[in-house]
Amino acid sequence: MSQVPAHNTSLFRREPWYRHPTLSWILKSTAINFVLPFFNGVMLGFGEILANELVFKYGWFGYSRSQQLYLQPSVPPSATSEYKKSIQAEVKREKQDLLLID
Repeated sequence: MSQVPAHNTSLFRREPWYRHPTLSWILKSTAINFVLPFFNGVMLGFGEILANELVFKYGWFGYSRSQQLYLQPSVPPSATSEYKKSIQAEVKREKQDLLLID
């Protein structure tokens, strides 16, 4: 009787897939290399759009969408809310001063 060595007990010998490529291996590698990066790019794009919308909605970093193009000629729509309030208060004071002088 011949003895089988202990290290060679498997019935099937596994060859690397690239030595005998099959259709399933080609489809798997194509999906990994072409399809997944496409979906990754789509998700990154949606994330960027969402972040942009949140920045404008909550006025982070001084950005906001106003209904008017300009609050006043000297105040851009991207100005912070504190800056807009201070400008409005200053304009009110000037109007009251003009009314008191008249």
